[in-house]
Amino acid sequence: MSNLDGLKIGFFGTPDFSLEFLKALYKKKAIISYVVSQPPSRSGRGKVKKDSAVSYWAKNNGIECFAPENISDKKFTEIIVKKEIDFIIVVAYGKIIDEFILNLPRFLAVNVHISLLPRWRGAAPIQRALLEGDKETGVCIMKIEKKLDSGPVISKKKIEIKGDDTAGTLFEKATIYGCDLLIESLRSIVDKDFQLLPQNHNKATYAKKIKKEETRINWENDAEYINLKIRAFSPRPGAWTTFKGSTKRLKILKAEIIRNKDLFDESHPYGSVTNPLIVKCGKGFLKVVELQPEGRKILSANDFINGLTEDIFNFE
Repeated sequence: MSNLDGLKIGFFGTPDFSLEFLKALYKKKAIISYVVSQPPSRSGRGKVKKDSAVSYWAKNNGIECFAPENISDKKFTEIIVKKEIDFIIVVAYGKIIDEFILNLPRFLAVNVHISLLPRWRGAAPIQRALLEGDKETGVCIMKIEKKLDSGPVISKKKIEIKGDDTAGTLFEKATIYGCDLLIESLRSIVDKDFQLLPQNHNKATYAKKIKKEETRINWENDAEYINLKIRAFSPRPGAWTTFKGSTKRLKILKAEIIRNKDLFDESHPYGSVTNPLIVKCGKGFLKVVELQPEGRKILSANDFINGLTEDIFNFE
């Protein structure tokens, strides 16, 4: 089979990350029979409703697009049941899909999941892996089953987590590897040259959705943990603090752990900051490298401190 010529796909996905996989399928000459995405959400200062990244691209490329509030909506299911498809592909759609829908394709309904299953099933696998200090993550192509991320694995690719990796860089790597892995997996399924490898459910861990309150930095924590949090939430939603008693948020997007503690005064309270943006933590010190004041662009530490007149101040 050259490319994915003639394969009919029903694609379920919502954010930018999903869109890269949809584009890869389209580029490989798959027929995108329809796209299903989350309904438009309100964003920006005006809270204007906007289509998801996947919906916007699909509409601009003449692909039939659905955004049902309820995935079980009768009108919606009556339409897609009439469409003959070979695969359903799910990438970060954001809702549980009915078993009835999953049984529609001629071959399989498959999911692209960014972890090494059974570790980190659920909504935020990259962020949880970083917060836990994992040394590796990966991409799995799996057959979808009723229970969350529990289906057998068709193929996988390990990704080393390096000391400077953030959620952003890991998503970029996962996209590159994952697109190729998905294409290869679809070809192997059509050629009947694949295996379904069951997960060890006893080893499953769950990556809960990130809560807003988790993203605030507590400077009483160890520098090691704070740095993991900064990496896990960079670039979005961003680990944040407040500055000099202000209510405006200051996102910390990149930092470095200071290893030579003899260079800095341990007598300062946690949260105290000295130039060039060295922060005293509950244990250890962090050097802030990149940050973003609320409503402003991303700045280097040097650019941020250029206008400061104090040698020492506090983060809260």
